[in-house]
Amino acid sequence: MALSKKQIMEMNDKWKNFRLQESPEVVTEAMKIFPAGAQHGFDLTDFKPGGFKKFLKALSIPMIAKGSSTGVSWSDGKSFYWRNKDIIIITGNNPITGQYRDEGRRKPEKNYASYVGIETKNPDDMDRVVKLFKQHTSYRKGESKGRRSFI
Repeated sequence: MALSKKQIMEMNDKWKNFRLQESPEVVTEAMKIFPAGAQHGFDLTDFKPGGFKKFLKALSIPMIAKGSSTGVSWSDGKSFYWRNKDIIIITGNNPITGQYRDEGRRKPEKNYASYVGIETKNPDDMDRVVKLFKQHTSYRKGESKGRRSFI
């Protein structure tokens, strides 16, 4: 049975302030890579053409994905890690090659990063990194300051 547009609108109004209450034993935030560092996250993100390469270059980060969320030293496609010794950028999609983390779910799409997590070893560096990030992106669905909520 399909819901009418009116029913959907009523449901949205009724539940718009609902927040999932999670038990304390459920891990809801990404573990920090730099324990004393800072985190920042972005929901679905598009970079301007060539913007991701410019962003990495400005931060002196090599343009080759290194490491993964599963602990292997190379990017296994689950997420992509771009890093230097002080900054780590984690993306769900490889915006340089267009490779998506779940091959077959969608066609490769260059400049699309999907979810993005940023970590800096020095918390004072985060404002500069986020400013550069925003300069080189054309679309960001959401943002989480102080944590990597999306990846």
